[in-house]
Amino acid sequence: MTDTTAGTVRKPDNDEHLFDIMYSCRAMRRLKPDPIPESLLLQLVDAALQGPSGSNAQNWHFIIVRDPEQKLRLAKVWQQTWDFYLQTFARADARPGEDLAARERMIGAGTYMVEHMAEVPAIIFVAVKRDQQLAKVLSSPSTLAALIRHFGLGGAARLMMGSTRTNALAEGSTAYPAVQNLLLAARALGLGTVLTTPHFFVPGAFEAILGAPSDVTIAAALPIGYPKGNFGPTKRPAAERVVSWDRF
Repeated sequence: MTDTTAGTVRKPDNDEHLFDIMYSCRAMRRLKPDPIPESLLLQLVDAALQGPSGSNAQNWHFIIVRDPEQKLRLAKVWQQTWDFYLQTFARADARPGEDLAARERMIGAGTYMVEHMAEVPAIIFVAVKRDQQLAKVLSSPSTLAALIRHFGLGGAARLMMGSTRTNALAEGSTAYPAVQNLLLAARALGLGTVLTTPHFFVPGAFEAILGAPSDVTIAAALPIGYPKGNFGPTKRPAAERVVSWDRF
């Protein structure tokens, strides 16, 4: 499955420092309509490909949407998912320590993004192809026997009952390191983007528009453009607040 053929995309020459990029990689939802060179979009994908993947399968796939008609089709479904979000999750009670004013700013920027989705220069969908070899092993009777032998009948049953969650985590372990690399690469190259998952609300709808086959799972959608705002420090909890030592 892995293609070892050398590509034509070259690593960008860039003087940005990793931690400066990481600590200023804000979600950018207000984007200019200015076109992005194809070479720059390919550099983002090439950076994403440097991330790890489950079992080193390297089974990523990236769909880059630039066609205006295709963006209009996506925007129509995207608006439906955003309307649902505004009527549900956006109205949830505040989380412990959450700044509701910051939530309102995020909602405003998100609304702008969705309403102007057709003007975004590019949308990159990050997807994972089904690992056929791994699936074949998992469906083998000998694998079930090995599970029982190594983990006992109860352990094998728990693993099988949680297979949906396990599969989702396995796909995520391939998709989201690539997404994070892409986010950081975009920030280093002066491009704005944000990790979004509207397809979670409408299973199959985005896949149908994109023509994704049944063995491909879309993990994230990243609108890409030159930002209208400024990059700046991210706001996160102090590390001490989210760390346990040795036990939860």
